[in-house]
Amino acid sequence: MAGPSAAAAFCSGSGLNVIAACAVHIPIRTIPAHVVVVRHGHRLTSAPTGGRPSTTGTTPTGTTTTTTSTTTTTTTTTVITTSTGTTTGPSTPPGPTRLFLEVGDQIRVSRPAVFTFSYDGNRFRLEHGRIRLECVSLELSPRRDGPRSTALTIRLESGRVAVRSGVHARHALVLTPEMLAYATVPNTPVVVDRNPAAPSTRAWTLNQPIVAARASDQALRITTRESYTAISDRKGLRLDIWPFSISALQRPITPADRLVPYWADGLPCSVGCSAPGVIPGWPLKPFHQQHAIRAGINEIRPANFHVGVDIQANNLEPVYAIQSGYASVRPTGSYGDWQITVGSFTYWHINPMVASGQYVVAYKTVLGQVLNGFGHIAFSETAAYLNPLRPGGPLRPYTDTEPPIIGIPQIFADGRVIVGSFDPQSFIHKQRYETPVLAPSSLAWRLYDARGHALTGLEWAMRGSQHYPTSLKPVIFAPGASNPGFACFYTRVRCIPTWVYWLAGGLTQPLPLAGLPAGRYRLTVYAWDWAGNTSALDDWITLPLAHIASPAAESGPLAPKFEP
Repeated sequence: MAGPSAAAAFCSGSGLNVIAACAVHIPIRTIPAHVVVVRHGHRLTSAPTGGRPSTTGTTPTGTTTTTTSTTTTTTTTTVITTSTGTTTGPSTPPGPTRLFLEVGDQIRVSRPAVFTFSYDGNRFRLEHGRIRLECVSLELSPRRDGPRSTALTIRLESGRVAVRSGVHARHALVLTPEMLAYATVPNTPVVVDRNPAAPSTRAWTLNQPIVAARASDQALRITTRESYTAISDRKGLRLDIWPFSISALQRPITPADRLVPYWADGLPCSVGCSAPGVIPGWPLKPFHQQHAIRAGINEIRPANFHVGVDIQANNLEPVYAIQSGYASVRPTGSYGDWQITVGSFTYWHINPMVASGQYVVAYKTVLGQVLNGFGHIAFSETAAYLNPLRPGGPLRPYTDTEPPIIGIPQIFADGRVIVGSFDPQSFIHKQRYETPVLAPSSLAWRLYDARGHALTGLEWAMRGSQHYPTSLKPVIFAPGASNPGFACFYTRVRCIPTWVYWLAGGLTQPLPLAGLPAGRYRLTVYAWDWAGNTSALDDWITLPLAHIASPAAESGPLAPKFEP
């Protein structure tokens, strides 16, 4: 009879300690037709009576490799099911005539077969393709600098694996040459698909968030949520809703960065300034629960900076005021659109059900319905167009746990710099379209020498605590910046903006390249989102510049159309 020592020996072939996480046998009832299990280069067949599973003398193509580690993790062998039947009951070691899987096994499934097995409470379903069972040291800690864990790993070489996580959710994982994908909470369905010809791996979830990490750099990880797909390929690691991939140069901020919240600028109404009588909430039901955001203040529009916040809504959904007062109703002059002002706030893209001069009661009087086809309302605070998402502002509750993403800066010979950035959202809602990424609330930079000494102060390229005048559009946004526009959200499920900014040489001075001696310098870019999450990206440059970027062509004239 084969015991756990067989798997342990295979896993510790380099002379390392026995790894309990991999010293397991996973019982199976049978090997269905169109399913091939290869062990030590030979095909596994049914077990003869009174003996262990036998192997044929045929050596299939391909090799089996494993990775080892000395970290110990306690695991429990659970039950396996196949497409031809289900084994139930508590975990038991394999008996004399039981089939089982162990570390090093390679499994190939051809249609129409489906091969399903369970390990550590997590259920794996191989619909087609090839996998190997490996013992791998992985970065599974919620902390980026946390300890590594050794786990029995499903390595997907081709095809698709569907996983449903159990109690040990972080062991509901699939590893490919491009990606490590795993669940974080129980009862999460995860699907991982690999195309070896691309090569590319995609992973998605059907309910709870999952983690997708770059296989070659597992500290580089992102979170994907329902309706999004994580992609890892030659272009990098990203979500299908993102304009570009996350860079390995990006990092969390530290106290050494000496940053402040973007709203802490000392200007009037960057925080607080609640309008008299306002009841914080949302103008859609449920009033005191968060709603998904489609756009923030200061995003680029054809003729201005966005003057408010776009809130996702269903067509014809009732809209309410968050402050009582007398209504002012007037057309916007485009798309048959109307705007309604009550007190300090204006609501756009509404078919009105109140008349000018009518008294409106907050959260009781229906202002109107979302115009059919718009799929959102715009909400602005009329006085100077304040940021509605500011601390102490009117739209509450509002949370976002995803930090901004920063692109690689492009440096010009005169010290000007452009950079792309965007803000993924943790609160999303799929309706006719997917919740898009937002523009960052703020961008700043600081230049350091090779020893980490700051050569400049913190230079703010954009600060979302206040609304910007239209005249600053070409100063803040670089050529190529664009928002998807109304037509995209009206006709498509996925709309991806392009947020490109003048990091240096716009609102700030250019990099002081001419006055610096030859050597290495660090340009650190900082980005904030509306909830205050902050990211940093360190770009090392060598002076004199070996490769100087050519300025992009200037964008054409903008349509003179006011878009709220």
